[in-house]
Amino acid sequence: MKKLVIVADDFGTLPSINSGISFLYKNIPTLEISMVTKAKYSKEAATMVKEQSIQNIGIHMELLGLEDLGRPVTAKDYIKLFKEKTYEEIEKIASEELKAFETTIGKPPTHITSHKGIHGNFKLLNFIIAYAKEKNIPIRKPVTALNVELGNQNYAAEISLSRAKLKSTNYLFAHMLGNNLDKIKNAFITDLEKVNEGETAEIVIHPAFFDERLLNYSSLNYLRTRDIDLFTDQNFIDQIKKMGFKFCTYKQI
Repeated sequence: MKKLVIVADDFGTLPSINSGISFLYKNIPTLEISMVTKAKYSKEAATMVKEQSIQNIGIHMELLGLEDLGRPVTAKDYIKLFKEKTYEEIEKIASEELKAFETTIGKPPTHITSHKGIHGNFKLLNFIIAYAKEKNIPIRKPVTALNVELGNQNYAAEISLSRAKLKSTNYLFAHMLGNNLDKIKNAFITDLEKVNEGETAEIVIHPAFFDERLLNYSSLNYLRTRDIDLFTDQNFIDQIKKMGFKFCTYKQI
C-alpha cells in the first residue's frame, strides 16, 4: 500500500483561508491542517477547530509573522533572521511559538511544518527535532528553498530526522503556481507515479475562498481557490486511489 497525506497550510492567516480549509476538511476527513500562531485570525481558526472537532491540527512555524513585521514575511526576511540570530535566539522564538500553539489549541500539534521550508535550516531544525522526539510528532520532509516552489533535497536535514527516528514522508509534492486545473492534476499524477509500494507522500495545498483581502495580502490568491476545486473533484481523488494510494493522516504514515 502507498500512503498519501494531504496538508493544508496557513490556517489562521485570513478568514477566507480559514473558511476554505474548514470547508475542505469536511470533504477530506484525513486532511492535516497546519495552523500559524503569529496571525491575526489564529483565534478564529482555533474556534473552528473546537466547533468542528478537528483532530488533525499541526503547526505551520513562521518565526516571523505579520504581528512582528506589520506585513507578510518574505524570503529575504528569513535569510536575514537566520544570519543575525544565534541558535539560542532561534530556539527561544520557536519555543514561544510552540507554547502559543499549545495554549491556543489545548494540546501539542499533530505535525510540524514551516513557512517557506525554514525548518530545513539547522538553527530551527535541531530544536524542533528535540521537541518532536519528546512528543512523538512527525515533521514535514525538509527542503532547502525559500521561494514559492519546493526546493532541492535537503539530505543533511533528512538524515537528522532519520537518526532521531521521527516520522516524515518519503516524498513531498506541491504545485503552488499555475491556473490550469487539468495541468495541475496531471502534474500531481506524474509526481505520484514516482511513489513505490510501501512508500509515503505528502501533497501541500493552500486552500481559500477568494476575496479582496486575500488578493491584497498574498501572492497566492486565485490559486488557493484552485486547490479547493482540485480536492473536491471526486474523479481526481478516485484516480489517485486507483493508483494504490490510501489517504491518511500523519499519525498513520
